[in-house]
Amino acid sequence: MIAIATKADGSQIQDITKNAGVFSLEEIECVSELFEEFLNLGPEHCGYNFIVERDGGRVLGYACYGPRDLTDGVFDLYWIAVDPNARRNRVGYTLLTTSEQAVREMGGRMLIIETSGTPHYEPTRKFYFSMGYEIEATIKDFYVKGDDLMIFTKRL
Repeated sequence: MIAIATKADGSQIQDITKNAGVFSLEEIECVSELFEEFLNLGPEHCGYNFIVERDGGRVLGYACYGPRDLTDGVFDLYWIAVDPNARRNRVGYTLLTTSEQAVREMGGRMLIIETSGTPHYEPTRKFYFSMGYEIEATIKDFYVKGDDLMIFTKRL
């Protein structure tokens, strides 16, 4: 079941981020900071919306999205991660389609996803392609030398 994330989900969101196997310590800490802003300020003030897929009390995955500053109807998908034990169960699909619907309901016309161009992220990029996203741009050596930024977009 998809739901708005609550404070009780925080530790599981952190565990999913850590166990995803692709995020750096800095990225893991970033998720924690954004989640705290979401809890303390609310999405209308901080711009971050967190949703989770739950099975009972267990969080199977989460997504974080929000409006892109200085745009009209453009949103970012900041994070999406699924518990490795729940992969291949359409959790990512459900989280992304729910995020897209929420963005539409908030007047969104485009969703942007930024990701790494390293081989480690190939399954992630394949997932975005399968969901109808297209590569809008690539910035070579963006994160570090040899790690390109790949920008995916989908018009909603």
